[in-house]
Amino acid sequence: MSGGDVVTWAGRLNGLQQYSSAVLTPDTATGGLTYRQLLDGCGIHGCKNAFCAGHSITADNEVLIFGGHADKVQWFRRYNHATGNLTAVELMPSGRWYPTPVTLHDGRVVVVGGIIDSGQAGWHAEGNYTADNPTYTVYNPAGAGGKGTFTEDKMDMYEQLHEAFPIHTYPHVVLLPDGGLAMSAGKTLVKYDQTGEESFARAYPMEDRPGPPWSYPQTGQGTPLPIEPPYDRIWFLASGGNADDRARVTTPASDTAHLIELTGGPSASWEDVGPMPYERVMGDAIVLCDGTIGYFGGAGQGIAGWNLKEGETQTFEFRDGTVWECPEKCSKAFDWRLEPTIYDPTTGRWSAQGSLAKSVRPRLYHSITMLMHDCRVLTSGSDVSWDFTAEFYSPPYLSAGPRPAITAATPTRLLPGQPITVSYTTTDPVTRALLIRNAANTHSMSFDARALWLNVTSNAGGQLTLATPASGSVLPPGPYMLVLNTDEGVPSNAQTLTVLPSSAP
Repeated sequence: MSGGDVVTWAGRLNGLQQYSSAVLTPDTATGGLTYRQLLDGCGIHGCKNAFCAGHSITADNEVLIFGGHADKVQWFRRYNHATGNLTAVELMPSGRWYPTPVTLHDGRVVVVGGIIDSGQAGWHAEGNYTADNPTYTVYNPAGAGGKGTFTEDKMDMYEQLHEAFPIHTYPHVVLLPDGGLAMSAGKTLVKYDQTGEESFARAYPMEDRPGPPWSYPQTGQGTPLPIEPPYDRIWFLASGGNADDRARVTTPASDTAHLIELTGGPSASWEDVGPMPYERVMGDAIVLCDGTIGYFGGAGQGIAGWNLKEGETQTFEFRDGTVWECPEKCSKAFDWRLEPTIYDPTTGRWSAQGSLAKSVRPRLYHSITMLMHDCRVLTSGSDVSWDFTAEFYSPPYLSAGPRPAITAATPTRLLPGQPITVSYTTTDPVTRALLIRNAANTHSMSFDARALWLNVTSNAGGQLTLATPASGSVLPPGPYMLVLNTDEGVPSNAQTLTVLPSSAP
């Protein structure tokens, strides 16, 4: 959230279908986290199970939660972190389990896909089209005098989602500079044009990603690379998943990685940038403070989901010496990926096996990974291993030299196109500035993930001026972290900035 808090919740706690929500606040004195309960016993769920939903963070420091689990897939919740209150718990036009939200230039949120019947995704649901929801709706937080409104469900994305079913939930959806969207579902990739404030039309298909479908449960990792000026090209990196289609618990993960220019038109093609140093399914990919991409958690074999036959147990032995016997809803993924991987978009190189520190615990199904304001990485959870722990990972850049420090940045709330003035102290020259949107993370997805390298227009005497892109479709609204980098690639701590909705794309 804006300011560095982490708002988190679970779908079960010491028993199935019980609710828990918490706020984790970084403790600058200890380097750890403080914990406090969020809301009452039902927490952010509003007593409507919000597990397996899609999430978005607004410029007003709100959390929007679309969909849910079991018989609560049609529910929407709106939480205001400034006041600590749930301001809405209401029904959407239809149910959505595993949908994807994406924020537009004016603060509206497009909510794409999902399943009407909770759990009916994956090859076991093949042919069960009545369970699918191949539609989208648009939520306007400012509608009805600020109470918020949904459009009716719209069918413009039906063709792609229907084709990709049943390996198509949590599709990757990216906002493009022209206001349109690019969506990867299964292995398909399609460009959509924005035809109105709340409507889209299929423009053209793009090349399928090579290999098998990589949506849930054959879950790969995908993220847009940091966008460079003049901000007219967006590259998307897709990696991992399963090596073979119709994957099972015995199916190996994939070490493939592919890059495509989403703004490259109908003739754009995937470029092979693998192999990765490890095969990885169900991991997390996030932009780090130096513009590299970090991969965390997941496994080398299996798929996302729960698995256990009656009368069986699973034994988990962790690196810290603890052991846990799993009696139910255990992991479908094995050969844990404890060592992260880092990809450098500038050089096209991957970190080598054995070069980075390993985690203590595996981070599997229902775990999270997120970038913190001090440029460490938080990994936590994993209900298939009944994990209540969290770990911090310090990327190599934190020990690569003296760090610059931001002492002030103004304005703290800005429109696209407004310059930013930053005062700082440093030992080595500061040469670059990266703006990273606070993403909402779950199920190997980072909704609204985006990062931009900003033009430095002046830099002297410990003060620099940064130009921001004028387009709200390049710089959509929400909370961002501003990070300065030295010529040695060492980042500062982040300064929180909020980009406001803009009236024009």
